[in-house]
Amino acid sequence: MRRLSKTELTGYRKRWQRENPTCPLCKRTMDEDTVVDHDHKTGECRAVVCRWCNAVLGKIENWAGRIGQGIDPIAFLSATAEYLGVDGPRRGVIYPSHKTEDEKRLARNKKARLTRAKAKRAAAET
Repeated sequence: MRRLSKTELTGYRKRWQRENPTCPLCKRTMDEDTVVDHDHKTGECRAVVCRWCNAVLGKIENWAGRIGQGIDPIAFLSATAEYLGVDGPRRGVIYPSHKTEDEKRLARNKKARLTRAKAKRAAAET
């Protein structure tokens, strides 16, 4: 394996981006704000990704190592993806503080009615 020099890094990133214009993580076409993602344990370059995805990936990898409590981060992330996926656990109950879109709409309408009534009372007093 060959180590890139700092001066080669920009050319490597641009060449990779020309050959692979889509971010492998978010699947969007990358703009100029990209970085060379690398494994922090081995230093090996993995791919060029958009800066936002790289930041998120770093956080996920760090959290997986901490939160997983000694579990292999890849195994932990795979289990997390499976858990949150389409086939993840569904129990048929809704968390108490969760509001449906309809409940949110009704609350907004009620707040708007109260605001209008308050403004109307204030206008009548003057």
